[in-house]
Amino acid sequence: MSTCKGCGARIDWITTTEGKYMPVDPEPVFVIEGDGSDRFVTDEGAILLGRRARPEEERPELEVAFVPHWKTCPEAARFRRGGRSRESSLCLTVSHAGEWRSIVSG
Repeated sequence: MSTCKGCGARIDWITTTEGKYMPVDPEPVFVIEGDGSDRFVTDEGAILLGRRARPEEERPELEVAFVPHWKTCPEAARFRRGGRSRESSLCLTVSHAGEWRSIVSG
């Protein structure tokens, strides 16, 4: 478990099937695929498109995935790729399990 350098929230990291590190909120959610355009990531790193199930819609046969942290982080705009400054780039690097990782590649 890591801490977001923007908002201080606890986050986890999942490696996507493309080999990129994605910061996610730690609590999994039920996802209704194809009924929305939000992105979610599974434990295995697959990206799902859909929407988060409302509590009354949750059922065992639905996919379970994680919300990318940029969706819930109030400081997400600081980490957008376009036009970032050196100062914001430094905020992208975090320590996780003894390794330094950047959430944005070159």
